[in-house]
Amino acid sequence: MATTIADIPSEILQKIALFATVGSPLGPPKELLNLLLTCRTFRDCLSAENAGELYYVVFSSKFDARGPLYRLSPTVVREHAPLEMRRRFSAIKIFKRRLFDHPRLTEALWVAYLMVEDSDTSQKNVKQLLSAGVPSFLDLLLRRRLYEGSADNQGWPIMNERISLAIALSWTLASQRVMSYENPERCQEMMRLLRPIIFAAFRYSTFHTAEELFSYGSAIEARAPQIGSSDTPYPPSILSPQEIEYFGAVKRKARPPSAAIFAALLYFTRMESRTTLNIPPHITCETREEAIQNGTDGPCADDIRHFYHHCRTHFADFPGIDVGIQSSAIAASPDTILCQPSSYKLGTLTGQWQGSDLTPCIQTYHDWQSTVAPLDDSFNDTRKALYITLEEHYCYDIRSAVPMDDKENGSNNAWLPTDLVATETDVSNQFHSVDGMEFTDSKGSFRTTYETVRGGQSLPRGSKQIVDIILTGKTEEQYRAAWGGYGKILGRVRLHDGLMVLIQSNPDDTIVPGTRVLRGYVTSSQNLVGRLRNPSPGADLSYEGVFSLSKSHTGPSQSLHQFN
Repeated sequence: MATTIADIPSEILQKIALFATVGSPLGPPKELLNLLLTCRTFRDCLSAENAGELYYVVFSSKFDARGPLYRLSPTVVREHAPLEMRRRFSAIKIFKRRLFDHPRLTEALWVAYLMVEDSDTSQKNVKQLLSAGVPSFLDLLLRRRLYEGSADNQGWPIMNERISLAIALSWTLASQRVMSYENPERCQEMMRLLRPIIFAAFRYSTFHTAEELFSYGSAIEARAPQIGSSDTPYPPSILSPQEIEYFGAVKRKARPPSAAIFAALLYFTRMESRTTLNIPPHITCETREEAIQNGTDGPCADDIRHFYHHCRTHFADFPGIDVGIQSSAIAASPDTILCQPSSYKLGTLTGQWQGSDLTPCIQTYHDWQSTVAPLDDSFNDTRKALYITLEEHYCYDIRSAVPMDDKENGSNNAWLPTDLVATETDVSNQFHSVDGMEFTDSKGSFRTTYETVRGGQSLPRGSKQIVDIILTGKTEEQYRAAWGGYGKILGRVRLHDGLMVLIQSNPDDTIVPGTRVLRGYVTSSQNLVGRLRNPSPGADLSYEGVFSLSKSHTGPSQSLHQFN
């Protein structure tokens, strides 16, 4: 009796479809689609209702599945894999066809952003996005739509959901290779477009929770920063969490990313790429040793070379794994808000950081506060080298924690008492003695000791919860001799979202007078990015600069000794 193709058992037909499809890892499963269109028998046999496991395996061959499996469950992921695969390839089609006016563009950007958040070591998600040309799509989208609606906002860009996602994705999919395709003119144009978001701190916040709020431990009452005033009501730049479709028809709450953080990273990488290595003719000393022997102040040729080659913003090792502020997306609870900054991981800040800061012309900055957005090329800023070495000190007992600063001071003193004194000591317990830091104030109203994180040591684990982390640090002498800087650093970490606040000062005020406050976050690619200001009496607290540092894995790790 003759056998037709329609008589093939469903199990065998599904295996044929699977083997035909997994041979093409990029792009939609065309082979499966073609089989579905062959005849009614094939369509019924290969439908999602009758071949759910096939769709899950095909999905897993084309996308990273570990994130959804962790947050949901294998049963839920298998059930929703067919719809999610359709959603993702529909989004990719929008990107490939450059459909800037598509009614579901914002949803497509969410799909892509969550694909980046769920990216695993195999980088399947990112490979799909890169093969679809998403970086070039985002570049065109920002150039065309970043200032859409700005005419009703004094010319300033409005940080809506779509623009925030586009800026964030532009960074997470960026790499040295992607950026190399941008010619100097387009590079300069993008810097001009991003500049207001970078520097106008009075309009564009980097903080998901108001920076003045602080509490011990990982819990805090979330309150969005207030950007604006009764005289100049600015649209919000930090958007509230909202319900989105996370996987298939499964809904979750997610927070749109902070545009200012990602825009700063994009701006610094472009600025650094346009900078050439140029040793001025008045620099006559080649090495630091030669400069010391000659009694010469300022940088030597080696200092300039080190700054050029090492003080750069880092891309992720693989495109797509840097989700800006380290994210809490990998969390199984259905109540977890996706794309939130995660709680701080002890040891993240310990070590040497190097990069630069940018400050705008103060008169220009003041003009911005009463005029339209500055889009002309007459903008002037000053770039300075920035080197800092940090140590972390932690405690478990809230009763032993260093008191908080007065609330009316906000973060101007890193939530620390204004006269805090830190001195190295040993911390002994029943098992061993470890390095520590003793903290007190000038009146001796409290005295407490924190343990110190040391490079190479095993970080504490177990049931104990760290309730406070204080930072001490300095700019190493070789860098102060070259570039100036501050000899003393004190700071604190807000554990619930990883916000770091540092106070830089010189005890004798002989080199750089006054103090400076740095507030920022560490990104997944080990960039420390944020804003800085001078809170000295009489200073304009609204005047801020921006900084970007990368972590050095070859810098000094010696003890930082005494800070008082």
